[in-house]
Amino acid sequence: MNLEILPNELFLKLFDYLTILDVFQAFENLNFRFQSLILIYCRDIRLNFQGISKTNFDIICRKYLPLFAKQIRSLQLANDDDTPQQIPLFISYGFHLQNFTFLQTLSLSHIHSSYLLDKLLTECSHLSFLTSLSIINCQVSINHSTAEHLHNQIWSLPNLTQCYFDIHSPNRNHFPTPTIVSQSMKSLSIPNISCYLNPLILLLQSTPNLEYLSITYIDYIDQYNMPLPMLSITRLKLSFDCSLNILKYLLQNLPNLCHLTLDTCNLYMNGYQWEELITSYLPNLKRFRFKMRFSPTLDTEREVQMNEILDSFRTKFWIEEHRWFVRCHWYASNEQYRLDFIDLFTLPYMFKEFLSYTGCILAKSTCASDDCFWSYDQVNQLCYGSSHFTSSIMSRIRFSNIEHLSLSLPYNEQFLLVIPKLDRLVSLFVSINKHKDTSSIPSQLQLLLDRAKYLTTLSFGSWGSTSLEMLFTNIVNKTIRKLNFQGYICGKNWRCFDEKQCLELIHSPLGVQCETLLIKVKNRICIYNLVKEMQRLQALNVRCENDRWTQENSLSSSARDDLIEWLKECVPRSCVITRDTYRIGDIRLWIR
Repeated sequence: MNLEILPNELFLKLFDYLTILDVFQAFENLNFRFQSLILIYCRDIRLNFQGISKTNFDIICRKYLPLFAKQIRSLQLANDDDTPQQIPLFISYGFHLQNFTFLQTLSLSHIHSSYLLDKLLTECSHLSFLTSLSIINCQVSINHSTAEHLHNQIWSLPNLTQCYFDIHSPNRNHFPTPTIVSQSMKSLSIPNISCYLNPLILLLQSTPNLEYLSITYIDYIDQYNMPLPMLSITRLKLSFDCSLNILKYLLQNLPNLCHLTLDTCNLYMNGYQWEELITSYLPNLKRFRFKMRFSPTLDTEREVQMNEILDSFRTKFWIEEHRWFVRCHWYASNEQYRLDFIDLFTLPYMFKEFLSYTGCILAKSTCASDDCFWSYDQVNQLCYGSSHFTSSIMSRIRFSNIEHLSLSLPYNEQFLLVIPKLDRLVSLFVSINKHKDTSSIPSQLQLLLDRAKYLTTLSFGSWGSTSLEMLFTNIVNKTIRKLNFQGYICGKNWRCFDEKQCLELIHSPLGVQCETLLIKVKNRICIYNLVKEMQRLQALNVRCENDRWTQENSLSSSARDDLIEWLKECVPRSCVITRDTYRIGDIRLWIR
């Protein structure tokens, strides 16, 4: 078959399945037709540099990016463990965000410098087409005035409609309180930063056309004054830990709310209270998802109290008008002191995480059949405790779409029933339960890896040296690209690899294919051996036991970092080497 007889539309569809580098290297300079197709393809490029090798990153930035920078619609840059110092290197090639004239979507992650973040946000002010901005897992040391400046830079972007804001400061978490009003922003997500009512009010006043809001709210002071109802908000995702009065007050000021997702702790409203609130103040509410964790009263029998809770959700309003069903789990952790708690949640379960515990003694729902809704398909993150799913109640739950799994080995037979599929698993964290028979661990882990066809990251927690070395020679999985040995063991000391153990890792099946490695080693020779001998290793995050660099050294402009200087002499000059400014003991190398 002659390749050139295929229509242009099919080639453009094919390009979508290739990386930008593959497209250029395979089709550039073939003939005029393919040159024209590449130009068409470049009109809507979405460039994702996450996880790219340094070699390919260098080629794209030096050779191809100058050709189509002004046509890029989406750009993702990351300074994470897979691509350390990617963003400063990107800037060193002479690229500035204002060069990307038609950029619409921008994602920046793992930035640890307030100066760098400020510089990038300043450049964003020149992007008149930018509508979506994501700042992900950024750890920067900032004070209140610097935080306000960063917030104002974002709120000043003239056409920004969506913002994901995840900036932490080691000294304080600064919830966004811009003094500039954004008329364009309609969707805002702020994970991992708790807010109080007054900062929230200031935020809402600065974002008057906001339609979707996702926040964590913690406040126990029952003094509040919201000047006006927020008419624009139609969707709210709220993680909530405060008084019932504040929750009611907040929701009463959102009259146009259509979708509400609520995750609460130490707070309970029964079905009658919710029905009254929704009927009186939320007439447009169409989708309601919640999970509430709270302590039961101790003066009522468990079964009686559970029935009372569920009966409040069995009215015509819940069952017939909205078809909103709920399930109640009762956990009894200590019979003597009655340290009971209750999980109450809507069905089907629609949250990404499921926190399991031992001692679930009662479970009932408002469904006509109790066999309904035991498949928790929305859960993609799970910490599996073997003792949590052995009861007749919890063993009925099924998780079929887990992407991130943490578990202790050996696992019990129930594991294969509770998690029947692992075809979406991308990251796995495993540790050893030293109080159980460990002889079955290698075979169990291999069985798990055989079922995980798309697993890319394997992390190890508490493992003894002997059992860990045994895995180097026995465990195989062709898709794993990232190994993390920086899990904590007893005493909060990271496991430290000596030269012999490093060599065993280097020559193991997992070590041979490893592209990103996180590890702690005894000495600098171990680092040299890892860089030199691991042929596929692209990025290394390493702690060295005899490293003497301290926080005080980092504050001195004249201090000499001997380990960094030594590494620069030993590794290839193309390798980028930095000391993490947030975790001083981490040295990060982007090798190839």
